[in-house]
Amino acid sequence: MSTNDCQSMQLLLSAYHDGELSTAQSKTVAKHIESCTVCTEELRQFVSLGAVFSQSPVPATPAGIWQKIEAELPRAVEPVSPSRRFGDWFRQSSYGPAIASTAASILVLVGLGIWYGGEVDHAGSGGRMAMPSHGEMPMDPDHMKEFAGVMDDYLQQLSTNPDQAEQMLLAKYHGEKVDAESAVRLVGYRPIVSGGLPDGYSLASTSVLEMPCCTCVKAVCKRNDGSTLVLFEHDDEEAAWFGNRPSSMAKCGDKSCCLVDLDSSIAATWKQGTRSVTAVGVRDAEEVARLVDWLGKGI
Repeated sequence: MSTNDCQSMQLLLSAYHDGELSTAQSKTVAKHIESCTVCTEELRQFVSLGAVFSQSPVPATPAGIWQKIEAELPRAVEPVSPSRRFGDWFRQSSYGPAIASTAASILVLVGLGIWYGGEVDHAGSGGRMAMPSHGEMPMDPDHMKEFAGVMDDYLQQLSTNPDQAEQMLLAKYHGEKVDAESAVRLVGYRPIVSGGLPDGYSLASTSVLEMPCCTCVKAVCKRNDGSTLVLFEHDDEEAAWFGNRPSSMAKCGDKSCCLVDLDSSIAATWKQGTRSVTAVGVRDAEEVARLVDWLGKGI
C-alpha cells in the first residue's frame, strides 16, 4: 500500500472503530488493515485510547448546585453584568472549586474526543482535519487531480477502444467483475442496473472498483447500435471527477443533474435514492432524463 492510501484510510480509522462507517467503507477499511501493519497499529492505538476514555470518571455535579448558585449571587445596587456577578461569586463561594474541577474534567474529555476523533493539522495551523461524512472518503487536491487525470485517459480511450478503457480502469482501481449478488456482498447494496435497463440498452458487465472517492459499482451498457454507455453508482457527490471541464445544472426528468461537457458526449451526475449515479458517454440531456426516469422505478 502507498503512503497516500494509508493517509486516506487513517482518516477513517476513528469512525471505523466506532462503527460509524457505511457497510461499503467498513469493508474497504477492513480489507486495507488486513495487509497494512501501519494502519493496524493506528487502529490498535484507537482501541487502547477508547478503553482509557471509557474508564475515565466524570465528577458528578452536586445536587441542586444551580439553585444554590442563584441563591448566593450577590445583590448589587448598580447594574453589574451577569459575567462579572458570576465571577465575583465564583471567587468567594465554596462551590467554586467543585465547579472548576467539573469544568476541567469536561475540558479534558472534550480534548481527548477532539484528538481521538480527528487528525491534527500538521501544517502548523493547530486546526483539525474534518472527518468524512458517512459514505464519503475525502480526497486531497493532489489525489483529486490524479483521479481527474485517470478519468480523462479513460474517457479518451472509451470513445475509441471501450474494451481497452475498461481494462485500464479495472487494473488501476482493483476492479472485480461481479454479478448482482456478489456486488451486494462487496458494497452492501444491489446495483441499480440489476433491475433492468430501458429499451435500446443491454447490460454488458458490472464490476466493483476501489476508486479514491469510494468503492463503487460500474455498469457497462451497450446501445442497440453497439455504442457504449457507462454508469457509476457511488456514495460520494463529487462533481470534480472530470477536472475543470465545463459543467452546468439541468433538470432531467424529476432530478437536478450536473452535466459535464466531454467534447463528443456528456457526463451526468444525479442523486438516485441514497447514492449518486454518474453516467459517462451520454449523448444529450434527453437521454439522461430517460435513464433517470427508468432507473428511478427501481428505487
